[in-house]
Amino acid sequence: MTGNESNLLQAIQAHLESEGVSDSTFGVLVCKDGHLVKRIRDGKAIRRSTVKRVRDYLKTYAEPLA
Repeated sequence: MTGNESNLLQAIQAHLESEGVSDSTFGVLVCKDGHLVKRIRDGKAIRRSTVKRVRDYLKTYAEPLA
């Protein structure tokens, strides 16, 4: 697992814990893939477009509501 994937996994894990969301629900919400988090944990390659979708999704939760 590369540093970027490790950082992404840490961000996902923090989101799952803070929001009380399951791995599969997160994957479905982000990119309609219930196995996404497991694949990342297993060190499988994921597409750049998927990484961008995940980061964009997490960013929406990091921004304060106005």
